[in-house]
Amino acid sequence: MFGDFMVLFQELASILGIPLIAFAISTWIPGIQRKIQARIQQRKGPSLASIGYWGFFKALYKQTITPVSTMPKLYHFMPVLSFLTIWVILAMTSLTHFHILSNEIGIVGLLKIEEMTYIIMGALSSTVMGIRMPFKDLCKGGKGELSLRMTLEQLGAVRAFKMITVGSFPFYIATLLPFIPHGSIMLNTVVGNTFLFSLGGILGALAYFIGYMIMLKEYPFSIMHSKADVLEGPTMELSGRYRALYLAVREMLMITLGSLFATLYLGIAPDLLNPITIVLNFAVALLFPLMASVISAYTPVLTFKQVYPLSLLGTVIGLIGLILAIMGI
Repeated sequence: MFGDFMVLFQELASILGIPLIAFAISTWIPGIQRKIQARIQQRKGPSLASIGYWGFFKALYKQTITPVSTMPKLYHFMPVLSFLTIWVILAMTSLTHFHILSNEIGIVGLLKIEEMTYIIMGALSSTVMGIRMPFKDLCKGGKGELSLRMTLEQLGAVRAFKMITVGSFPFYIATLLPFIPHGSIMLNTVVGNTFLFSLGGILGALAYFIGYMIMLKEYPFSIMHSKADVLEGPTMELSGRYRALYLAVREMLMITLGSLFATLYLGIAPDLLNPITIVLNFAVALLFPLMASVISAYTPVLTFKQVYPLSLLGTVIGLIGLILAIMGI
């Protein structure tokens, strides 16, 4: 009885503890990134805590505004769902014996839920700055003088849809490669086994990083919330504590995808009973946003004419790595 209670306590501690540690670390990542980018561009940059850490708590105390939407409560629930999804991903990598979610299908499925939230938000909110703004339709044969044109949220949703259908191919292929040598999709089969130091692993890691940049939707892949759109597409109307959750999701995703790489390619899963694995896992995870910040500092925002070829390149690299992994090379 006591043994069963201790096992349950350890599992609950992992489900709560590992993501909480990741969340605490993730709030400092945006500040570190801005510092790196500022130094590269010969600027001083903001303080480390102002962008992520204080930005999160500042948003918590702001007044919440209800958007002009058919389902405003569902709209506001989307960042909550996205945050919980990322929390579950981190939790399941620390409890790899839970086969229901701790497998390749579970990883891909949960990440797709996170990606879909942006499309749903864009579909639920068809306003500009929270106020209805009908424009005269000047086209001959148009619907009417006061018909609503495509808004920034809808445009952002369309861009998000393109990114998750085309842009994320390299990432999802790269997540599959480490499972191939073991002939299993279960996460516990890759833990303790290093896949990176093989030709297939190297190509898979390259495809993973390309996919990582696309999944984050940061420079140069920040098409969904391009600054040319003034604000950030379907996330534009999020305010108050919901905006804080949206920022937390973006920050948590940076370290979650890096942590997932350490688990899949290096076999280092964060284990609460073995603290060194947590240190090593999150150390590898922090390398990804640091490398991403350097690339972002040197690149402009790409258009889909550049994103499609880069996504195709990453997909081809991943497929070659897939073939090599099947061949055991």
